[in-house]
This record gives sequence, structure tokens and C-alpha cells, in this order.
Amino acid sequence: MKEKTPVKEKCIHEGHRLRLTETVSLAGLEGLSKIQVMEYILFFIFPRGDVNPLAHRLLDRFNDIPTILEASVEDLKQVRGMGDASAKKLHSLLEIFFYYTFEKTFNKGVLKTIGEFYDHLELILRYKQEEELYLFGVNNCGDIIKGRRFASGSTNMVSLPLNEIALFISTYKVSAAFLVHNHPNGLCVPSAQDKISFDKMKSKFKAAGCKLADSIIVGSDGIFSMSRNRYARIFSEGLEYVQSLYQESQTQKKLAN
Repeated sequence: MKEKTPVKEKCIHEGHRLRLTETVSLAGLEGLSKIQVMEYILFFIFPRGDVNPLAHRLLDRFNDIPTILEASVEDLKQVRGMGDASAKKLHSLLEIFFYYTFEKTFNKGVLKTIGEFYDHLELILRYKQEEELYLFGVNNCGDIIKGRRFASGSTNMVSLPLNEIALFISTYKVSAAFLVHNHPNGLCVPSAQDKISFDKMKSKFKAAGCKLADSIIVGSDGIFSMSRNRYARIFSEGLEYVQSLYQESQTQKKLAN
């Protein structure tokens, strides 16, 4: 099927692309309107033509640029002027950003502190729209080494096969490991299934000759450590009450038992 292109409308200002590109080159995106930023993004999807009308249609449907970049390919295709290929290209821009942040934070190959590790997890998982499962290793020097993504879309820690765990351990020569998954658009407090899975995964890692140091959950509110049974980091100010409520609920459960 032939790829759709934006409706050809006469450019309001001759050389608009060149002027906007020059503005971004000199001053960045901060001083631009949402429409101008959206136009600039679309320049990379459509190398020719006036993309201003399409920028307006996208913002009319999705309201803001983060939602546009997070939208599914099928949702993007509902906008007039967005075909299959252009929707896939636009959707992939967020993946490029996540790839950049993943590689950038591991530019030295290892993370030296738990704080650096949490920074990395926040960058790669806080805004992810699908659930993902990662495995990170700890070498004999205590450094956290680059992680491997094992699942995306709908994850289940228990389904991580023992042979995959053993291969990861042997390849990266790790003595301990961290399992990490996210709760897209949700709190990082563990579900009942998360708790069951954590116990089963500890047995699997022990059988593979490696200690499962922690199972970590990243949510929109913060990072939860299952081994410590508490929030390890809270992202937004004013959300301390989330931790206090969780701790209170745990205390009540203990009293009930």
C-alpha cells in the first residue's frame, strides 16, 4: 500500500524549514512553541513538504508531544497524513531516546554505586509504556554491569528459564544479580504475584549458583526494593505519604496475623 503523505498545502513562509532548523541549531527547542517543536520532529519523518497542518492535527488529537511519542502505531495512523511507515518512524523516536540513555549511563561499562544504578533505572523505565523485565549482574568488584532485557509487553519473572539465568551468569561472570521490572503508569508497590515470583526466582538463582540480591520495581512514583521491603527512591516531592501508607498497611497485616 502506497505510503500516505501530508496534504500538500502552500508553505506560509518560504524557507521555513531552513529557518526553523537554524533556530534549533543556535538556541535549542526551549524557546519554540509546541507546534514548532512538532514540526521540527516531523522534518525527520517527512523530508519534504509542509508538515505544519499535520503537526496541528497530531496535537489536536493527543494534546502534547510526550503523548504523541508514546502513542501506538495504530493510534498514530488514525491521524490524516500518517501512514504505516511514517507512524512507525515517529513511534521509534522514543526508542532512540531510551537507547541513548541506556548507553550513556553505561558509558564506562559499569555503575559504581546503587545511586547510579537507580538513576539508570529511572531513565530507562520510569516513562516506559509497556512492562519490561531486565537482569543486571554484579561482578566480583561489586560493580553493577550492563543489563539484559529479557521480556517486553507482559512480563512474568517466573517464566525466566533457569538456562537463561545460567547463560547470563556464565557470560558476564557475575556473583550476584538484580531483577528489575516496571509498572507502567502505576505505583511501584509490589503485587501479590510480584511477591510470589520473587520467592521462586531466589530459588532459581540459588540453583544456578548466583545470589539474587534484589528484585526491583520501577513505577511512576518511585523505585521499590523487594529485598528491603520498602521504597528505595521516591521520584516526586509530596509522595512520601505513599511510603507511609504502605508501611502502615504492612504493620496492620503483621498485627492481624
